[in-house]
Amino acid sequence: MVDNWKNVKLRAESELLRKENYVYRVEGVEYAIELFETIEGKFYAIGLPTDPTKLIIYGSSVVDGAKIALQQTIQKIDRDHFMMEIKHIGEDNRPDEDIAD
Repeated sequence: MVDNWKNVKLRAESELLRKENYVYRVEGVEYAIELFETIEGKFYAIGLPTDPTKLIIYGSSVVDGAKIALQQTIQKIDRDHFMMEIKHIGEDNRPDEDIAD
């Protein structure tokens, strides 16, 4: 995809983000994930259950890659959904590790 949006002139106090939408389904539960990219090429993701009776926000750190942002958010959803314990501090910053544990 062409990054023409990164060349748009903006006011000094403004910011332009690109957003992609994803749906993550696990065991019949659906989550909406929004992936944001900044003009500087940084990424972060936010996930929410689509069930209107639940309000839980799962989010990534601001990172250098879209894959990492999505993986961090999915790991947080999975950890909560499957009631998994955190194994070590910073585990969400290692997206390429095996998550099938």
